[in-house]
Amino acid sequence: MKQLSCLLLTGFLALFSCQQPTYQTQQHTDSNGYSYESVTNDPYNARIYTLDNGLKVYLTRNLDEPRVAALIGVKAGSTFEDPNATGLAHYMEHMMFKGTSKVGTVDWEKESALLEQISDLFEKHRATEDVEAKKAIYAQIDSLSQIAATYVATNEFDKLNTAMGSSRVNAGTSYESTVYMCEVPKNELERWAKLEHERFTGLVLRLFHTELETVYEEFNMYQDMDGQRAFQTMMEGLFTNHPYGRDVIGFPEHLKNPSMEEIYKFKDKFYIPNNMAIALAGDLDFEPTIQLIDQYFGKMEKKEFAEPQLPKEEPITAPVVKEVVGPDAESMQMAFRFNGIGSDDEIMVDLISSILSNGQAGLIDLDLVQKQKVLSASSGSWFMRDYGIHIFNGKPREGQTLEEVRDLLLAELDKVKNGEFEDWIIEAIVNKARLDFMNALEYPFYSAYSLMNEFTSGQSHADVLASLDKMKQITKEQVMAYAKEKYGDNYVIVYKRTGDNSALVKVDKPEITAVPVNRDLQSDFAQSFLAEEISDINPVFVDFNSKLHKEELKPGLEFFHSTNENNGLFRLNYVIDLGKNNNLQFPLAVDYLPLLGTDQYSPEDLRKELFRYGLSLSVNAGNDRCYVTIAGLDEKLEKGIELLEHIIHNAKAEQESYDEFVKGIVKKRSDAKKSQGRIFGAMVDYGIYGKKSPGKYLLSTDELTAINPEDLTRQLNEMTYYEHKVYYYGPSSAETVTALLNQHHKTPEQLAAIPEAIDYKMRENESSQVYVVDYDINQANILLLVKDTPFDAEIIPYAEVFNNYFGSGLSSVVFQEIRESKALAYSAGAGYVTARKADKDNFIYGRLGTQADKLSIATSTLTELMNEMPRAEMQFKQACEGIVKQINTERITNKDMFWEYLSNNDRGIDYDVRKDVYEKAKVISLDDFESFFNEHIKGKNYTYMVLGRKSDLDKKALSQLGKVNELALEDIFGY
Repeated sequence: MKQLSCLLLTGFLALFSCQQPTYQTQQHTDSNGYSYESVTNDPYNARIYTLDNGLKVYLTRNLDEPRVAALIGVKAGSTFEDPNATGLAHYMEHMMFKGTSKVGTVDWEKESALLEQISDLFEKHRATEDVEAKKAIYAQIDSLSQIAATYVATNEFDKLNTAMGSSRVNAGTSYESTVYMCEVPKNELERWAKLEHERFTGLVLRLFHTELETVYEEFNMYQDMDGQRAFQTMMEGLFTNHPYGRDVIGFPEHLKNPSMEEIYKFKDKFYIPNNMAIALAGDLDFEPTIQLIDQYFGKMEKKEFAEPQLPKEEPITAPVVKEVVGPDAESMQMAFRFNGIGSDDEIMVDLISSILSNGQAGLIDLDLVQKQKVLSASSGSWFMRDYGIHIFNGKPREGQTLEEVRDLLLAELDKVKNGEFEDWIIEAIVNKARLDFMNALEYPFYSAYSLMNEFTSGQSHADVLASLDKMKQITKEQVMAYAKEKYGDNYVIVYKRTGDNSALVKVDKPEITAVPVNRDLQSDFAQSFLAEEISDINPVFVDFNSKLHKEELKPGLEFFHSTNENNGLFRLNYVIDLGKNNNLQFPLAVDYLPLLGTDQYSPEDLRKELFRYGLSLSVNAGNDRCYVTIAGLDEKLEKGIELLEHIIHNAKAEQESYDEFVKGIVKKRSDAKKSQGRIFGAMVDYGIYGKKSPGKYLLSTDELTAINPEDLTRQLNEMTYYEHKVYYYGPSSAETVTALLNQHHKTPEQLAAIPEAIDYKMRENESSQVYVVDYDINQANILLLVKDTPFDAEIIPYAEVFNNYFGSGLSSVVFQEIRESKALAYSAGAGYVTARKADKDNFIYGRLGTQADKLSIATSTLTELMNEMPRAEMQFKQACEGIVKQINTERITNKDMFWEYLSNNDRGIDYDVRKDVYEKAKVISLDDFESFFNEHIKGKNYTYMVLGRKSDLDKKALSQLGKVNELALEDIFGY
């Protein structure tokens, strides 16, 4: 730990030194004869190996936890596809979880013969145009698939990962790559390598037709997202020739006519070692790890291949204007196109984007957001291998047109051209980027992803590290000249209008029969794999009293301290148990704070001052707690405290800004009633609490308008007059920080008690109820909710087992039955949620998103599962073993220590509650768990919340679930 800390701190100081470090690639040979590259002054301290077969391997260490973030990437995204067979890369990603000729089968000889027949039928299906003939062929596919599925050990790949204690098992396909990911205990690294080698060399396209329907569900889900459709429309406008212009998921007609043969060809062409990389970040030893990777992946055969020659785009010479119509609120997206990643354009556009929008002191932040000229606006850049784009987003205020938002954003861009920005902003942007980078290095997944992105984008590690130094050398005059040359009428703009989506595209489901779920079948590979003896890592349970510094600065003011051993950054938090439920106006005051200045600073000058010092201020007030946080480089800690205290106690209200603030709130509330996500969130709140819910506890428009803004600033001034906690995480000692707090933290001698909060009660159901909200989408989003018993710490272990075995993950009971067997939803799950506070109730949920015509079977399947628990002894045992192995290698690190303490303390627990979970998971039997299930899950009167197009919903199916109630938006939002 100390060795790594020194290395990171050295890199950090180098980044911030006046003399710019040099990043030179050096060649080395380790003690076993493996060649690798390193880069001088590298904060990752990474080694980059290239095996004889061309496989790239990135290794970097982080010793915070005995776990390793493990990514395998392939340069094979949607741009690599044949334009006449799109969607292959994404299909391929899905099928990589189905197992191999060894994993996931109990009789490969019989299964493979059936899969060959199914593949031939898919080719026949693809070749015919006759609709009835296609249906007949698909019926044959469906029939053969039932037989083939009897030989399948369902979700065995994920079960083996669960048994190893892996987490974050997932994958993602983009335009240029597909990346497979997980996090694995360090003592399981060899079994991970063995399993992944098997996956990448022995792919089998089993359960193909049910997974295809899952992809249909995913396609339809994206079609229901107005923001996604607007983005895709923008990409089509930017890239009329290049495949960036088509959706990664593929064209609908290609989805309807898949080819197993084409997918195998795609894999054989691109899933080769000289087109792949592995990135590992975590508790690893370099030299044994590369030997291990070579042992398994070095056997893969190198092949020659040519990357696709992609078309070039003609310059955009006039604005390209497009529209998307849908139920969500109006917004606009605008983008300029540039050369790709690694070009001179990338650094300059990144800089210009940050000058415009950096979340604090950008031109858009100060001129448009701070002054409330738009509802929201931002700028961001995104660079890919062939092209990059600079994107602008904006939402209008009430009465404002999208064209007016566009003009305001273009006017800010003109200010860059004219040099109307501070001279010091470039250096401040670079320093802030370095701070964010060093903070992110504490997370192994970030390191692994960053290194993998270097590979998939074709960049050298040295060039990536040097990019901020290059940015710092750019002058204001160069920025102005570049902006004048590159930003003109050469943009694409998409206006997202509110209305009926008459252009909604849908992929209809074919007729399929549910395939059997063989929960306790196990392949020979799995039996051998699980029989291997693996030396355990002992868990580490935290004694908060000894690990977390705690002292009372005065009655009601507790100070907590945890040392940052990784770098020179600090975070100082004021935590006050005061929220909306205590004082309805207080969250309003907190939300108003970022718009305020003080008696010494204007609102704009205050944000500039914070940004100049590399400090970030964030405030958040929830229902029952408020957080105020200042963060930055520890050498600026005292300045940060001074500014934080100055802002809190000297905030200055302005009636005009408050009036605009209220208008913005009213517009955001109106927009929320058009947003699928916000509507569903309000439905969840209503489903849990009923008519009297915390989400509906709001100030009316008249009440908002009547408030004197000085009353809000007074509440801000007085927030530290209440009992509260102060938490510091950083490199300074507790004594140093307490001295600064004693000097600067303004509190009275006698702190006030927190006002009593409203106590919301979860709904009691005498019978099952169904609540429907009408919304113009293809899918029906369904949530089952029900209250259980009051919080009891003894339930926590059972809840963890329920979630791991029954409700979440690719090998969970719910996922297997709803997605794997019946292909009823893209995502499905269930969970037992233990209360966050000791005096609150636990609750249970089930969720799925499905097409309206599947509503009956999908909801009945989920309801049956919540009432009759499938018994799968082997799967249950593996789920429990997975919990034990995860806890073995979990570590509550210094940066998380206080938050874990606070979470436990809220529930009346004064120790590391993971110990209870660990001990129970080691001994619990399926019979014990079933008793818990029968007592707490089974036979409940559920509340069903359904969001979908009312005309498409099966009324009869809904009425079979319970009494159907239609809700207006006013019912769930309270306004």
